Amino acid sequence: MILVWLTISLGQAQDFDTLKIMSYNLLYYGETTSFCTGSNNPIAQKDVFLKVIMDRAKPDILVVNEMGASNVYASRILEKALNVDGQTEYEAASIKNNGFSDLVNGIFYRGDKLELLSHKSVKEANNGSNLVRVVDIAQFYFRDANLTAESDTVFIYVLAAHLKAGDSSSDRADRDIATEAVMDRLLDDYPPGYYMFCGDFNMQSSNEDAYQNLAAASNGLYRFYDPINQSGTWHNSASFAEHHTQSTRQSQTNGGCFSGGGMDDRFDLILASGQVIQDTGDVSYIDGSYRAFGQDGNHFNKAINDGANNSVPSTVLAALYELSDHLPVQMNFKVRLQESLPVDTTDTTGDSTTYIPFVAKPQGRIWTQNSRLRVDCFSPSGGEINIYSLDGSLSQSIAVAHGYNELETTVIKTGLYIVRLSTYSGSQVKKIWISSD
Repeated sequence: MILVWLTISLGQAQDFDTLKIMSYNLLYYGETTSFCTGSNNPIAQKDVFLKVIMDRAKPDILVVNEMGASNVYASRILEKALNVDGQTEYEAASIKNNGFSDLVNGIFYRGDKLELLSHKSVKEANNGSNLVRVVDIAQFYFRDANLTAESDTVFIYVLAAHLKAGDSSSDRADRDIATEAVMDRLLDDYPPGYYMFCGDFNMQSSNEDAYQNLAAASNGLYRFYDPINQSGTWHNSASFAEHHTQSTRQSQTNGGCFSGGGMDDRFDLILASGQVIQDTGDVSYIDGSYRAFGQDGNHFNKAINDGANNSVPSTVLAALYELSDHLPVQMNFKVRLQESLPVDTTDTTGDSTTYIPFVAKPQGRIWTQNSRLRVDCFSPSGGEINIYSLDGSLSQSIAVAHGYNELETTVIKTGLYIVRLSTYSGSQVKKIWISSD
């Protein structure tokens, strides 16, 4: 058999892979308080319930809130609820914290489908004050078996937040400054692209300033959208019963650890950038896939297990009730696959030939913003940017450091150029429009 490695793609129809993202507030997983203790909220029982829920949901990306501030708990979730019954593909991002919060976000993902390229956090408001809890920004690339050195890598960004709870003016202000800081970070350091913003937002209405910072951002390329377009005052409104995520219980239980009140708040959300919602590129929201997991729309101001609820099997419903006073939310999105290469063809001599695509790990992220060339180099030792005109002549070479770089180019004419990022571990090529302005 002759093995041939190809770095070109052939003109064949493109397919898609479907991924599911889920966001879930785990209610003091691994953290104890005066009202949530090892007795009324035991972590061993939470592990059992979470496994039942994950077995049913099978997310490719899982964002959790209210996890204890230690990587020990992320490892425990992997061991007890995700990499179980022969599964080994799940991985976890290391936790990010501000140094004083007892609760953090967790980000878990299938390592056979996604690779984590960078994981940063927003810790401070624009005025320099500390946020109540950090907001995570994780950057992934999709592991496409047909990815080649000349392919345009698909990057996916996942933001995780647990915003300040409460409905006082101070609470709303805390949420406002948190989302404002996040949006400014994206504008300063990240390119427009495929973003999903997940978590417990603790908002009672889409009219909140914190929500409007996301949904009405002045730069439309960074604007976030509600996949189900359900704006309004969610709190205690039967009109939004199908989308409420809190509280799973009619009254406070377990010594006050679990909140009561029944299903009457839409605290937990997944928002997506317009590039995802509008189905214009490589990552697209799948219409009708967004849902509050375990919500049938018939339990307004009731516990989720009050009477019939056939949205999930009874064992899963029981696990949802016992694990947390929140329901998880989920949505599916599709990722366009690179054009596939032929396999097991036969050449003119009769020998069997297998075509194996060269899988190229991205060396960085290259984009232009405000007429400036930006590069996020993943290599710890940095690399070099070479800018070529379309006729192949070299226009400029620029050294880049590890991380974010904003580059001055000496390109005289505005136009389309080929930009190659080279590092010690490989190279990456992308066509970029560069402006001389």
